[in-house]
Amino acid sequence: MLPFSLVELPRNSDEFPLYPYSVGRHIQYHHVRPSGFPVHQIFLIRSGSGLFRDLTDGTETLLTPGMVFAYPPDRGHEYYPLSHEPWIVGFIGLLGSQSGSVLEGLRLLPSEPFLTGRFEECWEAIAEIWHTVDKHNAARLDEQTMQELSVTLYRLVLMLRRSEPGDNHANRPEAETVRNEALQKAVRLINEHFTEPLLIANLAAAVGYSVQHFQRLFLQEYGVTPHKYLQNLRLQRALQMITESPQRPVQDLALNVGMETNYFIRVFRKTYGCTPGVMRSRLSGERDIPLT
Repeated sequence: MLPFSLVELPRNSDEFPLYPYSVGRHIQYHHVRPSGFPVHQIFLIRSGSGLFRDLTDGTETLLTPGMVFAYPPDRGHEYYPLSHEPWIVGFIGLLGSQSGSVLEGLRLLPSEPFLTGRFEECWEAIAEIWHTVDKHNAARLDEQTMQELSVTLYRLVLMLRRSEPGDNHANRPEAETVRNEALQKAVRLINEHFTEPLLIANLAAAVGYSVQHFQRLFLQEYGVTPHKYLQNLRLQRALQMITESPQRPVQDLALNVGMETNYFIRVFRKTYGCTPGVMRSRLSGERDIPLT
């Protein structure tokens, strides 16, 4: 089975306001699309972490496990993994006369990553679409199958519907809603300001919790402490800079990720098993290996 499938357009495409164009779930590597992708896309991050860069305005978005990220068509972009752990991504391309308005109406666009509480259901919905398409060998599908795919796709985007802060959910206690929104705000603040001096105490205050309570909730939700999340993000960014600019001094790397130089080197060695300088030499050596 291929890691992705393309769906041939239905004969009467105007009759389907929403239907899949492409679908897949697999390990993602470096992709560059200067002209963008021809349809709307939705990404679900299963494991690992990666960076998504908008080539039009230069915006960079960190995508980590549990996140959902929608992106419009025909807009240049690139994305690549940052972690040693495989960056496993589920994705689906959407076509149809209402695809754009549906994503905007459900607040999936404009593009901004968020966490969903129904990730597993959405992941399985992508698998359902993928297996249906693969079973037909991506040939032109009959009308009944296309209708089933359209219904499954619409159910998927409804599950991904992004809530507004003022929304009331009967099946979610108010305290849990407030907690989730606070933690998501904290993650956004870390993602946006990780290159600056950032204190966990200031993060906790910004989302209305004591430091101890904030750290306990963050660990329960994400499996790491806020400090570890921030540290990993800074090291991933440093590794990216080493790859992109091999001549950049170590002091400059540390400064650009908001860390003191000696501490940066110590943490980098503990995480990657070598100093930034040795890592630079290793990466340069890999690039010098001739292609066969």
